[in-house]
Amino acid sequence: MSKICISLFLIFSIISPHVFGQKPETILRAPSNWNSEIIAFPLGFAPQIELEGFEDIRFAPGWSNMESEEFWTYHFSWYIEKEEAMTEDFLAETCNLYYDGLARAVLEGQSDSTHINKLQNTISLFVKTKGGFSGKMRVFDSFFTKDYITLNVKVREKICEETNKQIVSFDLSPKSFEDKVWEIFKDVQLIEKCE
Repeated sequence: MSKICISLFLIFSIISPHVFGQKPETILRAPSNWNSEIIAFPLGFAPQIELEGFEDIRFAPGWSNMESEEFWTYHFSWYIEKEEAMTEDFLAETCNLYYDGLARAVLEGQSDSTHINKLQNTISLFVKTKGGFSGKMRVFDSFFTKDYITLNVKVREKICEETNKQIVSFDLSPKSFEDKVWEIFKDVQLIEKCE
């Protein structure tokens, strides 16, 4: 597990060199057994995403274990300069750029031309719900399986008018929305307030 965490840290450090000159403070609280990472926008692996701010990530304890119920289960929140309210199309386009860029950067970092040749475009679909958005994404798992997986996604947004910030929070897992694994996201709390 520690080798995976070190690898992820090195990959994100290499592919996301710009961190506003200093590391941003966290906007999330999670149990100590959830690994974390903070990445600044623009993302080194997806510079086409034109957001300003940072991404705060929390990985469930079983995120990297293919045998775990928590495999590929994680949360991230974007703390960004206020944009327009999220739409289905914006989320799909942005997530496609994000996961295409991430897969390519990780595989290139591993000098893995065999799997780079297998890459196809990420496919994302989001629908507006009462609580935000829900969606599905077909992404290439360049970390573990070296194959395509489907992630289910729940998205919430909060617009902070007084600070001109926007917080967009994503819960992701390959498990169906009815699975008990979704209960663990209650352990990830947003601590940044809109004031």
